[in-house]
Amino acid sequence: MSRRTLLAAGAAAAALPLAARAQEGQVRIGAILSASGGLAAFVPPIRAGIMLALEEINAAGGVLNGQRLTLIEADDQTNPQVGVSVATRLVQADNVPIIIGPMASGILIATANAVTIPAGVPIISPSATAPAISALSDNDTVFRTAVPDGLQGAVLGRITRERGIERAAVMAINNDYGRGLAAAFQAAFERHGGSVTATQNFEENRPSYRAELQTLAGRGNPQALVLVAYPGSGGNTILRNAVENAFFSRFVLTDGMRDQAVVQAVGAQPLAGTFGTAPGTAAAPERRAAYEAAFRRANPAMDPAGAFVAQAYDAAYVAALAIQKAGRADRAAIRAALREVANPPGEMVGPGEWAKARGLIAQGAGVNYEGASGPVDFNEAGDAQGRIEVWEIRDGRIATVENVSA
Repeated sequence: MSRRTLLAAGAAAAALPLAARAQEGQVRIGAILSASGGLAAFVPPIRAGIMLALEEINAAGGVLNGQRLTLIEADDQTNPQVGVSVATRLVQADNVPIIIGPMASGILIATANAVTIPAGVPIISPSATAPAISALSDNDTVFRTAVPDGLQGAVLGRITRERGIERAAVMAINNDYGRGLAAAFQAAFERHGGSVTATQNFEENRPSYRAELQTLAGRGNPQALVLVAYPGSGGNTILRNAVENAFFSRFVLTDGMRDQAVVQAVGAQPLAGTFGTAPGTAAAPERRAAYEAAFRRANPAMDPAGAFVAQAYDAAYVAALAIQKAGRADRAAIRAALREVANPPGEMVGPGEWAKARGLIAQGAGVNYEGASGPVDFNEAGDAQGRIEVWEIRDGRIATVENVSA
């Protein structure tokens, strides 16, 4: 079914209560993705991960009494104001009981405070990582399968120092994600004996960043540029400016820049040896293999190990499990069920094991989902605990080096 068909169906059913819609044979899940704007390059595989989970679940009998899961999508354009607008539509007009997303931390914070927290709608983000999210007064409605940036910053600071870099300049996008991760990196880097020579927060979509880069390069003799950004401005402009003007020759990147499009924009040779971090996997090998095999069958041209793809699959799976456990498409009941299906105790279920999970829930037994990205154990703040991937650019390709903890 096409997105247009789904949206048309959503408009026609908007006035019906959730219980009536369940009788129609479908349960609708919302998704706020950044299909345009600075994060657009990440969306196709992330959406594919969500759809893979829903398609597997529907093929194995669906939720509740055989209802199909249907995804109602919205594009926040990587813009907080748009995010609030589309979240309002999903919550009020489409009346969805749970939302996957938003992707960006600042958009999540804006939409949660303005829309989903007051409405009591649980949300699960696969990619919003800012530490500030953990401190939201959210009435236990905000969850994420992505590992918070406090852990990523700690790992990045340590491995940067271990790779012989003593002095680094930091350039970060001026939002919750950029500021939070830059601060976490600096604290860890300095704790391990490194020195941040200068920092610069930047606004997106400027035609040039030469002045900022020149200033950063001229202070304290930095050996590398640590860049916290998204592919649009980060790869197409900042890294190209840095390389073309010889401001920096060594780069350290974060999850927002883990995109092959960055290498294509800047070139393999200037970025050879560049390394970075991203949320990794702590999944058992057999569970990870099952997920990757299913993803490749459904999406042969996409990478199942791409940034936040496994986390998106897991967010959809946990949402479905919570609906099943709740026994109805009710926001409060789903919210209350999320930890019951994601955390121990309970029998472990993993990717592709929907029939097993559904049977256990029907018997009144507990389930503990261990996903494609690893155990999805939500703490009191709704954060999943996980590991961090260290990656490098080798021969023009992004390669995972290891998965580590702080």
